[in-house]
Amino acid sequence: MLSEKLSERKLPGEYEWQVTEKVRETHDTYTYILTPISASQRFNFGIGQFVTLSAMLNRPIASGGFEESMVNRAYSIASSPTRDLIELTIKEEKPYGYINPVTKKSDAFAAYFNQQVKIGDKIKLKLNPSKEHFLSKVDAGVEKNIAYWSGANGAQSARCLIQYMEDKKDPEQNLVLFYSNTKLSIESANAETSNNEHHPVESLNVIYYNWLIDAAKKLDNLKVIFTFTREQEIPKASKDSRVRFRKGRFFLNPDGTPERTLSKYGNNVKTSFNPVCGSSAFINGTVRLPDGKIKKGKGILQNLIELEGISPEKTDKEQFYLQQVGAN
Repeated sequence: MLSEKLSERKLPGEYEWQVTEKVRETHDTYTYILTPISASQRFNFGIGQFVTLSAMLNRPIASGGFEESMVNRAYSIASSPTRDLIELTIKEEKPYGYINPVTKKSDAFAAYFNQQVKIGDKIKLKLNPSKEHFLSKVDAGVEKNIAYWSGANGAQSARCLIQYMEDKKDPEQNLVLFYSNTKLSIESANAETSNNEHHPVESLNVIYYNWLIDAAKKLDNLKVIFTFTREQEIPKASKDSRVRFRKGRFFLNPDGTPERTLSKYGNNVKTSFNPVCGSSAFINGTVRLPDGKIKKGKGILQNLIELEGISPEKTDKEQFYLQQVGAN
């Protein structure tokens, strides 16, 4: 249960919402369904916006004890603005018990939030006020033919958009979700489960996997292209399915030659709007080396521009962190 001190520390622009449901997505990820504690705490938001979540958490320190402190983290809203609730999907980015060697304290958030937050707890949310937020052109209705490129932890805003499409039923709106993960499950998929549509969430490695399979069946204007970058057996899809499975990185054929991935799987490349969400390595190939130096390579954005001829104005990005070489 969250500390009662939380209610004493409400800041300007913060709203108080309550956890009404907790849904497991993968072996290390949960979606929290929140509702406002009163009508006055409700706020409007758009597709692609994020909130800063504030929670009082007990986390370990190097001396062996625990320290309670207010912790803030930003999360993209994973539910449609057409609905009366907010969904936040929280993945455990650092393991439980991790101690930062510099600060001698734990700087992890999700592992402790997922353990300590219970149904009925109240938390604080603060909406990012920027008008030029991620997917703002989609939110405004300017862009309707969308090719969304997601890294392993970048599909939250895509889920928001899919729910919006389901509710609005706009015949002009189309979405192809290109979704990259290392592997489907935490253990290599075996022959018994590889072709099953749904996978046990306890071993899943792909956030929203089962939900996306179902969503693609319901929505004619949604396609999902899963790719897996580590060698493994992957599911097979029928020719008429709106779900596709591939191996390797986007824009590369199995033999290492360039692939025009958008042209192969997308809808009307000339009009497609291409938001990209993930790490710096996924978006633009930028990584931090072990010696601290920054190395610039090639990511989704460069491939869209160089291979597909997409103009920069037809792209958008949401970068969560600078990828470090050797980090997962």
